[in-house]
Amino acid sequence: TLVAKPQDLLKQQIAQGSGRRLNGSVATEYTVVAPFKDSASNAEHPHLSARLHTRLYDGGASIRTDMVLENNWTFKANPGNLTYELTVRRNGQIVHTQPRITHNYQARWHKVLWTGATLPQYRVRHHMPYFLASKATWNYDLSLRIPDSVLADEARVLASSNTAPMGPAMLVPYFPTTGGRSEIGPQPRWTALYLITQDDRARASMLANADAAAGVPVHYRDEGSGQPLDVERNPNVAVRFGSSTPKLPTPTGTTIYTPDTAHQASFGYMPYLITGDAFYLDEAMFWASWNIAAVDPYYREGAKGLIYGNEERAQSWALRSIDEASRIVPDNHPMKSYFQTRLANNLNWYVQNYPQNANAAARSPFGAIKSPWDTKKAGPWQNDFMTLVLTQIAEDGDPQGRTMLNWITGFTVGRFLNEANGFCMAKAPGYWWDVTDASNQFFSSWKTLFDTNYAGSKGASCAGMAITEGSPDRVDDYAAYARAMLAATSSAGITGASGAYSKWKSMTPKMDAGYVNDPTWAIVPR
Repeated sequence: TLVAKPQDLLKQQIAQGSGRRLNGSVATEYTVVAPFKDSASNAEHPHLSARLHTRLYDGGASIRTDMVLENNWTFKANPGNLTYELTVRRNGQIVHTQPRITHNYQARWHKVLWTGATLPQYRVRHHMPYFLASKATWNYDLSLRIPDSVLADEARVLASSNTAPMGPAMLVPYFPTTGGRSEIGPQPRWTALYLITQDDRARASMLANADAAAGVPVHYRDEGSGQPLDVERNPNVAVRFGSSTPKLPTPTGTTIYTPDTAHQASFGYMPYLITGDAFYLDEAMFWASWNIAAVDPYYREGAKGLIYGNEERAQSWALRSIDEASRIVPDNHPMKSYFQTRLANNLNWYVQNYPQNANAAARSPFGAIKSPWDTKKAGPWQNDFMTLVLTQIAEDGDPQGRTMLNWITGFTVGRFLNEANGFCMAKAPGYWWDVTDASNQFFSSWKTLFDTNYAGSKGASCAGMAITEGSPDRVDDYAAYARAMLAATSSAGITGASGAYSKWKSMTPKMDAGYVNDPTWAIVPR
């Protein structure tokens, strides 16, 4: 039997004013870290620990505790899955029981518990136009009227999902699964639904899936710092690819999850902005930390934390996670400068290797990022992903993000603007294009790019040309990705993007009806 007794620790912290995260007229919150000890020997369990974010209302008359169970130390020997059941008592009275579960290694779960006076009956609603105008996220289309049937179906699917600790909820456990998925996009589908409706059913879905992501074995907490693993303290550590120094212990057991970066959602960012809960702040940090440490130390240049060694969509989503963490980690948090520096390191690398590369032959005159696996080709849609992430960074005022955005939009926006130069807009939502010739020299004209990749349309008039790629009638394919990218770049002030968005919108009218069912990519100009 393992026992954790955080109450005495909490009393000490209140008396000393330590571990205090919130301190205001309405509530005060303390974070208590409590080890589990063997009730017979008093020996600490090497892997299982509790973190309690305890919020006191009305001088402690009402207490909200976000109880977090973690099995995620990085360097302790013999990590693995743990099977247990849990009982939580307050002053001898049982307030929660958790039936037998198997807790994944490098994972965590949580449960919010209220004790004391009657629970407060309120729900915060944000002024969403202001929320979006803050540029904390992309400008989702608030004019959409989501049918109640869509929200009811969201609740039905969630109710039939496994939302127990370590359950996947609505996530696809095998991340490399290809094709459109609800979690893949600038923000997941359920988050877009919430931003547009603020409906409780969408909120429940968003938070349940964020909770499910906590069960994925990517959560490494450094025993030395008490924070998510960082490559500044451990420049040669590797959690996925490459040789790790120090070597990480091999865990026992398996999980249902296979995480990767190329098919990764934003899990904790928006839930933290909506709730302010420390659990979701930690989630955002854990995922960003893993995305950095998962890159081979050789390619990430050790402590620099570079992510260019991934395919481009993986770079995009990893960069998004680093940017999100650098934004929301409070200024006085010990990890703030870590994520800010890793973001700056990556943006500097992109700028130096693309727009400011002294070797002109090494950079596309259009602004295309090539595939690392086939250096003749570039994926327009993957470049769109990167462009979307860069719009958010640039709108946050980052000069290097702006420099990189200005460069890449020469390709991503440019392919919608150059019909006069021989590239028909109807072919803009392509899959893979050759961007170099047989000698691996970049094409320098839009006509050559078009004629090489669309030889069957060579010489044809652009007027009335059918859109044959990217599923222009759907909201979850390349044509929709491009439309969201054009909206975001229009908001970011990229020359020509506003006109390109308007024309592309007129060419994809059937997409509009679909957004009410799936607003994942329903981004419009600010």
